[in-house]
Amino acid sequence: MKRAGEVGGAPEAQSELAIAGCAVAAAAVAGYALAGPPAIALVAMVSAVAGLVLLRFLVPPPPAAPPGEDLSGPDPAVPPPVLSTFTGTWRRQSRLSDAQSARAAYEGGLRPQLEHLLASRLAERRGISLYDDPAAARDAFSGGQPGYDGLWTWIDPARPAVTEIDQPGIPFRTLARIIDRLERL
Repeated sequence: MKRAGEVGGAPEAQSELAIAGCAVAAAAVAGYALAGPPAIALVAMVSAVAGLVLLRFLVPPPPAAPPGEDLSGPDPAVPPPVLSTFTGTWRRQSRLSDAQSARAAYEGGLRPQLEHLLASRLAERRGISLYDDPAAARDAFSGGQPGYDGLWTWIDPARPAVTEIDQPGIPFRTLARIIDRLERL
């Protein structure tokens, strides 16, 4: 099991959350059978309080400031604290959802990330610079398969960003194909 601050702990937590949910449901059913509807409310309140207390110990506290330090604003020399797994996962899911619903959100958030990922994959694994040799980068990305040419337009660094607000975002299947191609690159 991964610790609370480590990335990638979500799949293991799903089974544990399912077991906890089943235990709460079983307690609610047993409480209803013994004491009626007020017992369900009691089980829900006790479960919620127990969950909050448990989260208090799982989420790492923010770093404490040394005594006498000026706390009027962030220190630019100090990197921001690492987000917990929960908030990091929530942000990623929010960005993906926003990018799928609005083109401006894709252009401003997810597209630069995919472009940088493509640039690093091409440089590390193929020795190709995305920005210096875009034709070779496109050929490497497409891999000789015509279906990937349509995907290239979504991450092409030479394409100007679409800033119209009413444009739909990137379709889920297109995003999944881009991510799959980046993984295989």
